[in-house]
Amino acid sequence: MKKKIKYWLIAFVSSIGLFFIFGIPTAIIPNYWFTRMIPVNYLDWIFLIVSSLLLGVYLALHLYKRKNVKKCNRAVASGGIGSILAFGCPICNQLLVFLFGTTALLNYFEPFQPILGFISIILLSFALYWRWKT
Repeated sequence: MKKKIKYWLIAFVSSIGLFFIFGIPTAIIPNYWFTRMIPVNYLDWIFLIVSSLLLGVYLALHLYKRKNVKKCNRAVASGGIGSILAFGCPICNQLLVFLFGTTALLNYFEPFQPILGFISIILLSFALYWRWKT
């Protein structure tokens, strides 16, 4: 029983930590270090909260089970990267601006960010389910 409480505590603390680790650099959480060029909408908050929770629970479950499942690792990595791109400001991401330019990002990438967010949530949920079953 104490072991399960320990891992639920790990899930809670890592979810809170990931919320701030993802929220501060993407400037969803207002701060003095980063500014956001595009206003934050409610989907950004939803993707940030849900992906932080799913990644935190996955991390705790991964530590609890201690097995290496490559299918889960790929899905959780893809879902994590996709979720960061889904709620991040496309203009503030220097790598994307360098590769594609601001006009292309605003015209072609920004409209598809919600779709990317939902796909990343599905990938993270799949990885969590797969990890739970194995």
